[in-house]
Amino acid sequence: MPDYNPDREGHRKHKWVVHNVMQGGKGVRVDGKNMMFNKDGRFLVKDEGLAKNIRKNYPHQVTVSRITANDPSDRGHKYFFTVPRMPWHKDEEESADQDRE
Repeated sequence: MPDYNPDREGHRKHKWVVHNVMQGGKGVRVDGKNMMFNKDGRFLVKDEGLAKNIRKNYPHQVTVSRITANDPSDRGHKYFFTVPRMPWHKDEEESADQDRE
């Protein structure tokens, strides 16, 4: 059964973070793959099935948490837009200059 999330995030991609709970654990072995923890004691998994296997095989050694993956479409635009100076901004600058004199 997939993780349930009541928010409307079905269109967004997810990743799973595997946290090391035990002190001194180097990694886990799932489906013939050795997955090593980084210096902070975690690693990312993109496959939901693999995350379920890790959760099932190592229930007391690791914690598996789902996170929302940043997609390029979620980051907004990558261009810097400029807008011409509006007339009311010019009036504010002129009044500020007169106040300084």
